[in-house]
Amino acid sequence: MYPYSPGPAWMTWRALQLEDYQALEALDLACKQVDGTEPVSNLPADALQAVRVHADNTFCAENDGQIMAAGWVIALSSGADEQRLQLGGCVHPQYRRRGLGSLLLEWLEGCAARLGGISRVRRLIIRNEALTADAHSIYSRAGFGQVFAEHMMVRSLEGELPSVSLPNNVCLLPWSTETAGLYYQAYRDSFVDRPGRIEAAEEWIGEYEADADFRRDLSRVALLGEKPVAFVTTGDLGGFAWLSHTGVVPDMRGRGIAYAMLVEVLRGFQAEGYREAGLHVNVNNPAAIRRFYELGFRRRLTRARYEKTVL
Repeated sequence: MYPYSPGPAWMTWRALQLEDYQALEALDLACKQVDGTEPVSNLPADALQAVRVHADNTFCAENDGQIMAAGWVIALSSGADEQRLQLGGCVHPQYRRRGLGSLLLEWLEGCAARLGGISRVRRLIIRNEALTADAHSIYSRAGFGQVFAEHMMVRSLEGELPSVSLPNNVCLLPWSTETAGLYYQAYRDSFVDRPGRIEAAEEWIGEYEADADFRRDLSRVALLGEKPVAFVTTGDLGGFAWLSHTGVVPDMRGRGIAYAMLVEVLRGFQAEGYREAGLHVNVNNPAAIRRFYELGFRRRLTRARYEKTVL
């Protein structure tokens, strides 16, 4: 299946193949060198997942063995009345601002229309882990709206960490079978005043227990007496010391508990030789952004999700 616009004659337009793995790795590396290194996305794996479903769900623009742009569509779990489709792709930095990005999105939407059919509403989803102004402009012109955005913030672990103490009567415990319920209680109470779904205890704990990258030993729950008042869960994400989730119950905020917890777990990662720590924080959470900034974290890039509904 070819794009609806043929592009310049010096390009070869074709479907992706499993043999393109190394070329896709090179494309991924080139994009991350310009847009910012992040440990979340895996362009080769996502593209080749689509190839394995059907090569016609993918395409690339190639010249002299180099992939200049690649795109793919993956059907997600959907309901009876709505088809959810994820659109993925990128353009090599050397070939941007030549119309390839718009051409890529045009093809992706056409492929999604073919996959979704006409009997259901189509929800088109784009996840971009290193958003650029040009990408935002392309999405917006095509009618996609931003529904979610987070900053990736990073801190070097090669220098000294702050010297800080916990407030009196607060103690920290690592994750274990016995303490997992305390972590859940701290999570539930920390986010009770924020929008969004609070998972059931079995679901929330189970997700962590099933995560091979979860660091139980470097996660902490803070107790004031017997009451859980704060928590931080951590992991190894692509070589980063990763702060997965942090929360403090509303009536205990502003007392330095989260700051002290974060310093302790960062010190543990530092002792193991990790060079950088990272995290994601919602762009609409200025209090958390300020807290992480005070701890030495700086924004590296922004990830975002865009959606478009086609009736």
